[in-house]
Order: sequence, then C-alpha cells, then structure tokens
Amino acid sequence: MIDPNAARSMGISRREQALARQISQQLPNLFSRRKLTPLFSSIDLTRLANFSILLASMDTRKIGDHGPYTHPELLHQLSTDLNGLPVYLSNHTGIRYVFLLSPLPKLPRKIDLPADVPAGKVALGLDFSWKPVVLDWESLRHTAVLGQTGAGKSVFLRSLVYQAIRSGMQLLLADIDQVTFSMLAAHPNLLQPLATTPAAALELIQSALGECDHRASLYRALPGHPEKLSEYNVLAVKHGLVPLPRVLVVLDEASAVLSSMGGGKGKLGQLLAALGWRGRKFGIHFVFGAQEFTKELVGAVREQIGLSVCFRVRSEDMARRMGCKGASRIPEGRPGLAMTDRFGPIQTYFLDKSLLTTETSLLSALPDLERQLFTYAIADGGRIPAARIREWVGASEWQSRRWLKDWSLKGWVAKNAEQDNAFCLTEKGRALLSSASNHQTPQSRSNRHKPLQTVSERSNE
Repeated sequence: MIDPNAARSMGISRREQALARQISQQLPNLFSRRKLTPLFSSIDLTRLANFSILLASMDTRKIGDHGPYTHPELLHQLSTDLNGLPVYLSNHTGIRYVFLLSPLPKLPRKIDLPADVPAGKVALGLDFSWKPVVLDWESLRHTAVLGQTGAGKSVFLRSLVYQAIRSGMQLLLADIDQVTFSMLAAHPNLLQPLATTPAAALELIQSALGECDHRASLYRALPGHPEKLSEYNVLAVKHGLVPLPRVLVVLDEASAVLSSMGGGKGKLGQLLAALGWRGRKFGIHFVFGAQEFTKELVGAVREQIGLSVCFRVRSEDMARRMGCKGASRIPEGRPGLAMTDRFGPIQTYFLDKSLLTTETSLLSALPDLERQLFTYAIADGGRIPAARIREWVGASEWQSRRWLKDWSLKGWVAKNAEQDNAFCLTEKGRALLSSASNHQTPQSRSNRHKPLQTVSERSNE
C-alpha cells in the first residue's frame, strides 16, 4: 500500500510515511470499536496540492446504510483517536476519508463570491488545498453557522441567501436583531414577512412544516412515488405540472431565540427537530446562525445538522462539540476564516451586502450558452425546440434534449399546447434573460475565472 520509493518521489517525508502506516494499522480497530464494518476498498498515500494525505476509501457496495459512515461525529471521533489529526470526508462519489498529514496551510484573507456559481449549486469557500467547496443544494445538509461579532457569520449567511435567490429558491428568514437581512424585508422571494421576534420565528418554523405537509400531499398525488424533490420535479414536468422550488429557512441568533422559547425541549426546539427530519426530502433546508450555543442547546441542535461552520468563537469546548476543533484559536484579524466538520478549514466567500437588495433576483450570471439560446428563442417567438437548438449551436439531439430537460426542471422552459406542444420560454426564463442583461454588477465583472468545480467533480481528480 505504501511504497517508500514512490512516496519519496512524490516528496512525502519519512515522518509522514510512518504516520500513514500507523493510521492504516489503526483504522480497522477504530471502526470496529464503533460497530462499523471496516470494509476499505483502498488506502492510499499521495500528494494533493502540495500536501501529503492518506485516502481511505470504503467499499460502499458492501456496507449497507451509509449514514453512520458519513456522520460528522465519526470524523470528530476519528480525529480525537488520532491525537487531533485533521480528518475530512469526501462522500459524493463513494465514501473517502482524508487524513491530512502535512501542517495546515495559510488560506487567502479575502476572496469574493464568484459570479459564475451555477444554478442549483451553492459555493462555500476555498478549502485547505485552495480549491472551491461547491455543493448541490440538494446535498447541502441542515447547517449550523457560529461566530462572534465581526468573525464573518453574517456575511456567510447573506452569501447563502444571495445564492438561494439566484437559484430561484423561496425564503423564510428570522432576523431578531434586524441587522443581517433587513435589506430583504420586502423581497418577493419571502414566503412570509421577515421574523423579528421569537414568536414570529416560531410561526416561521410552523410555516416551514406547513409547507412540508403541502408538499407531502403533492408527492402522494403524483404517480411514481417520489421520495425527494428532484424526483418529484422530474415527474411533475413529465405530467405537465409546475416544478417546486427549494426553500431556504434561516434562523439567525438561534441560540437566543431557542433559549427564550424553552430551550431544545421547548415548543420551538421540538418543531425544529421535526423540520430536521422532514425538511430535506421536500427541498426545505434550514440554517442556524448564532454566536454560541450553550451545552444544553448544542445537543438539541447537533442532532439536526449535517454541516457545522464555525468562525471565531470563545468556547473551544463548544467548537469541539460542533466538530470544529480549533475555531476558538482563529485570529481576530481573520474574518471569513472558519473551521468546518466536513471540509476542515475554509476561507468563506465574501459578499458585499450592497449586492443583496429587494432587486436581487434570478441568476445575474446567466451562462453564455443559455444567454445565446434564449436570445435566439425570443427572436423566434419564444419557441426553443430541440431541432432549433441543434440548428443554432450545432449540438447533438441527445445534448439538446438534455438541456431542455434541465431547463424545464428549473422552470425556464415548458411545453406550450398553443405552439404544437413545443418547448417555449416561460415568464421565468424570459425574466432570467432580462436579469442577466440588465443587472451585471461590478463584482460579477471582476470575477472572471475558470468555472467552479463541485465537490463531486473534485473527488474524481
């Protein structure tokens, strides 16, 4: 498994090789102690972006339920057993554990949110290898975002909301202090007014659960028995129905709100628990934002989330409990730098709050291909059938139909009975083209670079 000659040729030191052998020997026992079957398909020592790492890949065909193998608590336990060694997870094309053998690198102090984040994706920041952390909204689990004033928490929350709006998602926002999202108080994507009191926050979570009930009834009424939003939308388009948008629920100052409403065992805590296990299947994602959680609240919140993002915090004990060891040691002069329980340290993207207004709408950075094709479609009366796409850009029939399927799921095109059932631009598609033409910001113009990679794309490298 570990060839000394090959390791030396890659620049891996003897110390790192010895550490890799020690970890490889310990892993089976560490998993067995937690009643997890240690079925590793490969354990490899390699170099990535000038860092020595050990990659341990699971044989996912034989382990059954993947949940216990991808839970953030397991990463925390493995790191503790290995004397604090950083342990991360790449679980988008299988399950791979990443053990970082080299010292942690220095990340950039500031990096703007790229303008070319694709629809349906959410960009978090740069990881320890200086590569973008980009996820599908569908795979973004419920998230806890912690940090003291000035550490970057509010900027990160606004970035998530900004990207949600650009992906056409609906919003349920609670902002008790009225400083994080006040500029969005009249935004058309809000399902209900901004919640500014604990009682209003409770109503907001009740509304989210009501939306779960509504979508459950739609799932039951549709042939094919969909189990998640992406499956429902494929079937909805097939049956001529309008696809459902995702919903982002953000509860800022969650610790104060929960404490005032009876804590984790109070009514709000119970409703959040229900939303935790119901929301994702219906495309409803929630985010906790807080400066800190008490020990009591950590337990209530920790059970509901799949991603912790900790900026500078006061309590290292709390950081450890959230799987973000070292967050208390982040320097005061490093806003935006955070520890996470899935990707290790990341420099989160910066978003100027002036870009987040009631006018913020669908993707201002419409990809050039769609911009070109939608412009052609407007000139052709709004029609955009596969045959015309092939004629306009020389695409294959398979690719043309694939694009149309993707656009229909986003609500950008739909079959029109008055146009011989041909695909035509919807009002949403027309608005998207108009937004792309009229709302290009200075920040979007300054972020011209190669397209972002998703985590799943990076895991194939």
